[in-house]
Amino acid sequence: MTQNITPEPFSCLRIAVSVPVKETFFYSVPESLRGLVRMGSRVLVPFNRRRVIGYVVEKIFEMPDRSLKEIEDLPDPEPLFHAEMVPFFKWVAEYYRHPLGLVIHASLPGERFKSAALTEKGKVFLDGRLFDSEDTRILRWIGKNPEKKLPWPMKKLYPLQEKGWIKVETQAKKEGRKTACVLNFVRPMVNIDLEVALLTIGRSKAENEIEFLEMIFEARTVLYSDLRNRFKNGPYLVNKWVKKGILERHSLLAPRNPVSSETLLSPGPHPLNEYQRQALKQIKDRLDQGAFGAFLLYGVTGSGKTEVYARAVEHAVGSGRQAILMAPEILLASYLEGVFRCRLGERVALYHSGLGKRERNYQWSRMAAGEVDVVIGARSALFSPLPRLGLIIVDEEHDTAYVQTGSGGPHYSARDAAVVRARMESAVVILGSGTPSVQSFQNARERRYDLLKMPERVAQRPMPRMEIVDMRKVKDAFGKEPMISPKLEKALRENLAAGNQAILFLNRRGFHRIFLCRSCGQALRCPNCDVSLTFHLHENRLACHYCGFKSPPSVPCASCGAHSLKPFGFGTEKMEVELNALFPGAEISRMDTDSTRKKGAALDTLKQFARQETDILVGTQMITKGYDFPNVTLVGVVAADVTLGFPDFRAGERTFQLLSQVAGRAGRGVHEGRVIIQTFNPEHYVIQTAVNYDFNLFFEKEKNLRQQLRYPPFSNLACLKLQGDDPIKAGAAVRELGLRLREMLKSWPTRGKEIQLLGPVAAPMARLKGKYRWQLLVKCQNGSLLKHFLQEAERVSAQVLGASRVRLVVDVDPYDML
Repeated sequence: MTQNITPEPFSCLRIAVSVPVKETFFYSVPESLRGLVRMGSRVLVPFNRRRVIGYVVEKIFEMPDRSLKEIEDLPDPEPLFHAEMVPFFKWVAEYYRHPLGLVIHASLPGERFKSAALTEKGKVFLDGRLFDSEDTRILRWIGKNPEKKLPWPMKKLYPLQEKGWIKVETQAKKEGRKTACVLNFVRPMVNIDLEVALLTIGRSKAENEIEFLEMIFEARTVLYSDLRNRFKNGPYLVNKWVKKGILERHSLLAPRNPVSSETLLSPGPHPLNEYQRQALKQIKDRLDQGAFGAFLLYGVTGSGKTEVYARAVEHAVGSGRQAILMAPEILLASYLEGVFRCRLGERVALYHSGLGKRERNYQWSRMAAGEVDVVIGARSALFSPLPRLGLIIVDEEHDTAYVQTGSGGPHYSARDAAVVRARMESAVVILGSGTPSVQSFQNARERRYDLLKMPERVAQRPMPRMEIVDMRKVKDAFGKEPMISPKLEKALRENLAAGNQAILFLNRRGFHRIFLCRSCGQALRCPNCDVSLTFHLHENRLACHYCGFKSPPSVPCASCGAHSLKPFGFGTEKMEVELNALFPGAEISRMDTDSTRKKGAALDTLKQFARQETDILVGTQMITKGYDFPNVTLVGVVAADVTLGFPDFRAGERTFQLLSQVAGRAGRGVHEGRVIIQTFNPEHYVIQTAVNYDFNLFFEKEKNLRQQLRYPPFSNLACLKLQGDDPIKAGAAVRELGLRLREMLKSWPTRGKEIQLLGPVAAPMARLKGKYRWQLLVKCQNGSLLKHFLQEAERVSAQVLGASRVRLVVDVDPYDML
């Protein structure tokens, strides 16, 4: 973004501050910063009795009728985002009911400059500071006041002349006999910084001190870590010369490029089939028009969507525009980054929250400087500062990982927001999936999106053969339900004997899922959350997967005090142990959030699997994404019913998508694939439609259910979530809020009937991380009316909740119903 800027004649700035307030504020600009501040700049401003970070979102050309506080500092030399992104930030803040300043703050990579460095004082004689050395003070004063009367006697100047710094000339004035001293610098001021420094060393010279100074003044800027590594007395010398004023310590961006060293995919390009060519042609035509367009790319697993993405990105970049490619998981983003880097070179940036701060800052600075054509990442990549954005791709658009639900930032859907950003910036957006979300498919049916179909796998490979195992009829020798059915065990043995690979999917991590007391029958639960603790064998600990609470497995029952706990259920950790016992000669790996906590561990596991060093890969939904392993011919789904019982109207949709996606990992090479699904509900329509690859039938059943119950996409939904420390106060506050909101709706004689308010009720997970949780569900056909209701609900809640220490969170288009 570096460019010559002519100061605009604006009067003040509108600043969005990074504090939880919905309003924006006016600030004036001091003359020293007027030519530097721009739209998208980060500024430091006074706010109440503190100083906070704010962001410039508008320049005001008419001064308000009141005195304004001034911005105090400009931490960054360049804006962090361009002006065209401000309307998008405003839309996110308004639609998802979150303060604008916090929306912007959450989208940025954090502190921009973090690595300490040392540099010589630029223009040392012009900034008015005084050094400790007498000689240095004189030189500084002369440089700043060359024609003023000297405050020192002449004898102070002669040593400087002897050292060759200045030339002292005495001349008589024409008006009288008095003489005047004229001082001339023998050496240019910009070149004497090091010699000024050496001049102040005196007799007490430390070891390597001259070499230390020469290194800094030659390089002009040196990382503190480099000085510390090179000089054993580096910290001492740094402190000494900073105190003298010769050096200054500051922070700067330390580049660090998070480029993946290896790709798991063949970079291509690959030949296109007819369906790929037709889809790509429509996308290119819309890109050439330079206008907004939204496409739903519905391609079965293995149909070659990645190749269509790559060629669409190449076309956009070739026409001078930029692209964003989003993947639902950080690991999948890294996986795709290698492919696009092979095809598009160094102007590809990987950006996601899993990178370190230095890595994120490095990539953000490249984007802001215009050094990037393509950004690949998870949902945070949507906010990349690309001024020539022409294409946004949302791969696996159905995935709930695109929904931000954390308490630290705004609740938003990156998929839906991607469509809005594309519309605002006249870009093309592609939503790709082998199992489209009900919402996106309905939008395609209503012609909001253009539907592109790719119903065949590349090279006309067949879809894998799907088989169901009814676990109600399966018992082991002890009359118990086995983790792995005889049919799946036999298939695994045959697959190993043939030299092929297998994937086993279980969407539960840990070893045992629950501990029950034999005396009273109560489950061992987390003291902070309404969930059971899970046993992890590797750590020999019981753990809560929500708040992180841990406990030894030998604790007594919290209800009766008995020491008679019995484990039930299983997770991926136990499955790994059982598989090692069943197949002692096989190489087995596990991939879940427990086994991949170490940075790079997940990618290493995938690389080993891609190199066929692993025979069986066990994992949670992390392994269901769009990976392409040609040697995988068998996929086993160990417990297909896990997600069907969730208290969420999308439970059926999520289960269908998980089964279809993991099944799509099989048979992507020369050998046909096979999928075995273990379930206790073989007749369920979700299981049946997944087995038969019948997305249309599944969609019709889901559509009918949601239309009857007025759930999205056939209504707009919002959830008012309240939580507090005291269950009695929280319950009383939420009931009062519910009454007030219903009274408000009754006062709207016409429009109030269009809004359905359900609750208040305790959340399905009534206690989480020590907070007691309640919720009110709001349904409304009209989006504008829902927006108005939520604004009023926030106003009423501020009156009702007051100082009750009960907090309201408005979740628009909620995906997490727990």
